[in-house]
Amino acid sequence: MRPIISRAGRDFESEALVVRTDYADDEAWRAVVALLDQPDGEFEVRNHVVDDPGYAGASPDEVVLSALTADARLEVVFLADATTMTGDHSLLALSTRPEELEEGDEEVGCAFRLLPTMVNRVHVNLAIGHMDFWEFAYEAARTPDHVLHW
Repeated sequence: MRPIISRAGRDFESEALVVRTDYADDEAWRAVVALLDQPDGEFEVRNHVVDDPGYAGASPDEVVLSALTADARLEVVFLADATTMTGDHSLLALSTRPEELEEGDEEVGCAFRLLPTMVNRVHVNLAIGHMDFWEFAYEAARTPDHVLHW
């Protein structure tokens, strides 16, 4: 069983939850954190970064379960996995909710990749109910590399 993520004293709406699951490259991880902290021009950037070796190799389901145990209001959790530590450092965005589609919506799944600089914008828009997870997933699916770049 993975550790429970403590969200005590954390702001649900403004702090994106980022969980590191790959520990093979500390230099790449530092680069990811630096990208996460870059201003996005729209919202104040605030991240809750979980850098706990207890999550080494954790599956997306394990991370979502631990996150929801800590804060059931979370709409999305961002995973820094092995793919994150390479290339453009894209993180895996995981919905904590089942996909709810309206008539005519395209099914795109409950996960997509995004650049670290997009984490804050996606989190805040989901937390305040401005956009739905599937809208971001759809946009990511439309890109050639299936990574949200906006």
